[in-house]
Amino acid sequence: MLFSLQSLRKEPSRGRPSLTMTAIYFCLYLYYQGTDQYKYPSPYYDAQNGPPNFMMRNNRDGTFRDVTAESGLDRNNTRYSFCCGWSDYNQDGWPGLYVVNDFGRKNLYRNNGDGTFTDVAAQVGVDDVGAGMSVCWFDYDNDGAQDLYVTDMWSAAGQRVSTQEVFQKDASEAVRAQYRKHARGNSLLQNSGSEKFQDTSASAGVEMGRWSWSSDAWDFDHDGFPDLYITNGMVSGPSRADLNSFFWRQVVAHSPGEAKPKHDYEQGWNAINELIRSDGTWSGFERNVFYANNRDGTFSDVSGVVGLDFLEDGRSFALADFDHDGRLEVFLKNRNAPQLRLLENVMKELEPSIVFRLRGTKSNRDAIGAVMTLEAESGRQTRMLQAGSGFLSQHTKEIFFGLGKAGGPVRASIRWPSGTVQELRDLPVNHRVWVEEGSAPSRMERFKIRASTASEAMPDPRPILTATNLQQSNEPLPATVETWLVAPVAAPNFSLPDVAGQTRTLVALRGKAVLLKFCAAGSEGDLEVLNRLHTRLSARGLQVLAINVDDSADPNKLRTLVRERNLSFPILHGSDDVAGIYNILYRHLFDRHRDLCLPTSFLIDQKGDVVKVYQGPIDPEHVELDFRHIPRTATERLAKGLPFSGVSETPEFRRNYLSYGSDFFQHEYFDQAEASFRLALRDEPSAEAWYGLGSVYLKQQKNAEARESFERATKSPASYLETLPNAWNNLGLLLTREGRTAEAIPYFQEALRLNADHLIALENLGNAYRQEKQWEEARKVLQRAVEVGPQDPEANYSLGMVFAQLDDSQRAFEYLQRALKFRPAYPEALNNLGVLYLRTRRRDEAVASFEECIRVAPGFDQSYLNLARVYAIEGKADKARSVLLELLKQHPDHAAAQKALAQLPQ
Repeated sequence: MLFSLQSLRKEPSRGRPSLTMTAIYFCLYLYYQGTDQYKYPSPYYDAQNGPPNFMMRNNRDGTFRDVTAESGLDRNNTRYSFCCGWSDYNQDGWPGLYVVNDFGRKNLYRNNGDGTFTDVAAQVGVDDVGAGMSVCWFDYDNDGAQDLYVTDMWSAAGQRVSTQEVFQKDASEAVRAQYRKHARGNSLLQNSGSEKFQDTSASAGVEMGRWSWSSDAWDFDHDGFPDLYITNGMVSGPSRADLNSFFWRQVVAHSPGEAKPKHDYEQGWNAINELIRSDGTWSGFERNVFYANNRDGTFSDVSGVVGLDFLEDGRSFALADFDHDGRLEVFLKNRNAPQLRLLENVMKELEPSIVFRLRGTKSNRDAIGAVMTLEAESGRQTRMLQAGSGFLSQHTKEIFFGLGKAGGPVRASIRWPSGTVQELRDLPVNHRVWVEEGSAPSRMERFKIRASTASEAMPDPRPILTATNLQQSNEPLPATVETWLVAPVAAPNFSLPDVAGQTRTLVALRGKAVLLKFCAAGSEGDLEVLNRLHTRLSARGLQVLAINVDDSADPNKLRTLVRERNLSFPILHGSDDVAGIYNILYRHLFDRHRDLCLPTSFLIDQKGDVVKVYQGPIDPEHVELDFRHIPRTATERLAKGLPFSGVSETPEFRRNYLSYGSDFFQHEYFDQAEASFRLALRDEPSAEAWYGLGSVYLKQQKNAEARESFERATKSPASYLETLPNAWNNLGLLLTREGRTAEAIPYFQEALRLNADHLIALENLGNAYRQEKQWEEARKVLQRAVEVGPQDPEANYSLGMVFAQLDDSQRAFEYLQRALKFRPAYPEALNNLGVLYLRTRRRDEAVASFEECIRVAPGFDQSYLNLARVYAIEGKADKARSVLLELLKQHPDHAAAQKALAQLPQ
């Protein structure tokens, strides 16, 4: 959530003076809510399913009031807002609000001067389709009108993919054009006056900014014209293979055309969000961009020349003259190291400048919203004082002007937020000027003389802006990392044999602390350390266990090692399942999802929860100290888990067992998934947790338990739109498994009442009508299923079978062939297509279809029987026998094949 402050002037009435009130506008952005829940921007090019923003007005008594609706800011307020900026763009004395939205269009709320706003973005030409990230109001052509620079995203992969014919091929050309705009980059929108803006991005040469974050302008060379800086880069991971192409091909290309769920689109988002947490790179290693103003309406990319083309994942920057020499320094914030760079301007030949520090009296103290116009020999310039700059930053509240070739005194006017206009004359250059609203300058101070720095002694050529004392460290990463968990996580149980053949379980050790070490062959030194720990601490309640997960390890050698080294603690033979389960546990412990490295150890408390993780070789003294001081309360865990002390205002952190359960379920570790979903229910009895538990039971064929879980899901609060329809659908599915098809129909209908486009429920309802021989009802439902999922093979197959029952062979052929187009290895469709060919006297095509079915699905029996029957009818007993014998190779006890074989003439 981001917010922006602005003073809104209230007109005087009945002789009272005007007032200024500070208002706060909150931008909300939410789509990725964790691995268990997402809210997808839909459709991608123009998403309007985001959270609402809020305007809070200052009551001038220490409280604020929500005025979003009454001010009109609730219009077009359903997007993914990233940033906002205030400006009196139409010079009517009232600040308007520009809201930058990701996944689509922007908003420009014109201030009506009566406490209300109207969105005029499309009307004035600044709706700017794109992946908006930040906004910069500035007067780049010095015509006195505030122009807009909006950072979106520039993507070479996006430009390539979005122009291909297959990309969003079913969308209109107008929609495809908006997708292409999403990849084209940033936008420069020139204020033409009369509340009209013109897009000059391409002609000015400022579109390219890569994955842009913060953007803003300042006059770095003091020529009297503002220049632009843009920070770039999303995630630079260890892998240099960038995911940008994947994103455009597998996420954007699958976006639905309207705000509806779409499986492929959601799967694409799921995949890329997991990949970037698994050391992937997405728009990584992208340099920041600095555009120099050419003073003719164009800009030049001089990023490398001035020394601002850093390769880190840039996020934001702030400007301030920290040494009072009249030159703005840049404080650059990055996602990765070095997280902070301080850059100073070391140009030798720099034109004069002047700096103003304003203080309001009638207006707000900091003069937020004040507009200064300065006139000098070099021309006229306009600057505005803002609260909030670019993205996640705040520049100095001083106003800087570069003066170009100006040689004499300058004059300036200030339009204060209160509406007062103040004139200043005969101002000296290269000075800092203090001005209080309505009064003459109270102080003028000459800039400090700059001392030469070591960087300025460097031979040319060199960057104009240089980093100060922030060299990136080449220090190697530590071999051992120890992490206390702020929230413990339940250690998965296991049952494994030790080297002596005795079965060991983790749950049997409940009540003792356990040091569980995963290791491989060749770790004899680690085993001796563990043995010393076990000898010293086992009597005090610490059980040491080691699991050898090296498949190449010789069990005999391991037994010999235990005997020769006199190892007294259990060493277990690992399994793929236990390694996989603990790998999932480990991947979810940290935001960076990495596979479990060897050796890794887990300290487990007496309740069976992992409380600390040791990556790499363990330090026995640390383990002993940790065992003696295992934290028991949330406060103790917080004290150990955080690197510094303090008071936390956040709720207690809890593990997301719903996420664990989902991951275990997807990897078919059903027992562990059940345990995780039960823990999720302990923490919060949600519909999602009950649904997950029911899904486990459904896979395990525990129908009664599954039914109870799904029923409880339908009566619990749901956070995810699909949870309740899925639960009702599965309740119907359970009934069909039991042969109670008629009873299942209302459950499928309830799922469709909640989501009319639930494809699986449509297919299940249509097939239920098929089983009940309600052919016309089946046709209607399955036609709707094909409309919802035109490329779904099951929907097309089922509809084809309905038409076959209705003796509409032509349409039956059409849909069976469509099913095979989308799933060529579909045995039921191939077999029934062959049957349909026989019914329509197309013998050769029927034989070919049966043979193809046998080829792609040799375990499917019906095509063998049908093909043998064709040969038997034709009197080709040898061929029929050969086919049946092939079936018996697949299924030796197949009764129908044995019977058909016995009936063939010898």
